Amino acid sequence: MHIEFRHLRTIQAIHEAGGLARAADTMNITQSALSHQVKGLEDQAGVELFVRRSKPLKLSPAGLRLLKLAQQVLPQLEAAQAEFMGLRAGSTGRMHIAIECHACFEWLFPVLEQFRKSWPDVDVDIRPGLAFDA
Repeated sequence: MHIEFRHLRTIQAIHEAGGLARAADTMNITQSALSHQVKGLEDQAGVELFVRRSKPLKLSPAGLRLLKLAQQVLPQLEAAQAEFMGLRAGSTGRMHIAIECHACFEWLFPVLEQFRKSWPDVDVDIRPGLAFDA
């Protein structure tokens, strides 16, 4: 079975909306396209994901399992996307500083304090000496 992120989003949207028509509206696709997507996913899985004789539309046990997966995976995916956007924008990441003289710490810490105010999501790694890949 081949599960794509859009499948997880679909299951979650249908569950939250309580039906195909409302889920299709929130996903900006036609109800027919959404229905075909669900049918394709059910064909791949070999099980029904929804109890179709219920109003509102309810998930079958297999559908509930897929919803649980969606609830675990999609927030992690969104967090990764946000992290990548921060890296592209230069607002997150890691800065490595190698420092040899202990006297430099006197001016470095006040500078880093100012740096952290402007770039709070950047991790700073300070190491004594020049022995690592900075």
